Amino acid sequence: MARAILVSGVVSARLSGMSLRRDPITPALVLYLLATLSCRHAQIPLPSIAKPVPSDAARGETIVRNVAVCGGCHAADPRNDVDGPLSGGTEFQDWRIGTSRAANLTSDAETGLGTWSEAEIVRALRNGQRKDGRLLAPVMPYEWFHEMSDDDAFAVARYLKSLPPVRREVKQSPNLVFKLGKLLFLAPKPSISASAPPRGATPEYGGYLAQHVGLCADCHTPRGGLLATPDKSRLFAGTAHPPKDFPANPSNLTPDNATGIGQWTETDFLQTLRTGVNPKGVSLHPFMPWRQIRRMSDEDLRAIYRYLRTVPPIRNEVPRRGLAR
Repeated sequence: MARAILVSGVVSARLSGMSLRRDPITPALVLYLLATLSCRHAQIPLPSIAKPVPSDAARGETIVRNVAVCGGCHAADPRNDVDGPLSGGTEFQDWRIGTSRAANLTSDAETGLGTWSEAEIVRALRNGQRKDGRLLAPVMPYEWFHEMSDDDAFAVARYLKSLPPVRREVKQSPNLVFKLGKLLFLAPKPSISASAPPRGATPEYGGYLAQHVGLCADCHTPRGGLLATPDKSRLFAGTAHPPKDFPANPSNLTPDNATGIGQWTETDFLQTLRTGVNPKGVSLHPFMPWRQIRRMSDEDLRAIYRYLRTVPPIRNEVPRRGLAR
């Protein structure tokens, strides 16, 4: 609202000195002001945490490499080496945002996170706001990471700060639609302090992992509307209309017997994620990062399975595309 008033005031002041003649520069001026003012939002307060423990970086590595599998986007070569250096560069194109590129997450001071504090990394992860105040394109799933616990988010930041520096400049190319969106309705997620359920093979902890640490919900929940927002009334129902850069259709993970995983046992679930082959003998598409997820502990995978058994069964037949189920 304040930005709209400012734009209106500037334009009105300009018009008041022009009498009633038309000024061909005015439309360009308005667009310039809209684009300029939409670049930054008010800074979200930096989060804080108690003194870290030595195991935090190891926990962060587990999250980054095995649970969230950040290398699926941020690796230098995600098609061939998801576990490689997280120096970014992968392009994502959408008419709503322009061209967004996965950031360099290494500790390089000039092109990566070398000058970022851990708190600034956590704010980007959970709130979607960069060090300089700019909004990250929502290709970065801060919609889901927003409720990652303080301990886990800072563990991720600590691990990223420990990565060897790789110099790779990554530039963003937002379009006017995204800039106008930031002015009118897009904003960082609000400040938050969160804690995780106790670790264990429980549905509560599994829900935390599947929605706020891993990206199971981000891929397997259908999206809709002009902004392609997740339809959280259909969590994990799969979709035949994923983002255009998805080479496979994410499957239905609800406990529907006909179209989901309702007939899978806990052993079936673990075996599928350990071997990449489902109970019907069908191989998972390589886009599904089972090779990384299989490194998760049995306890964590059991927790996710037990959580998925609690979500409402949704009948949604998702056609196979490529090698995917």
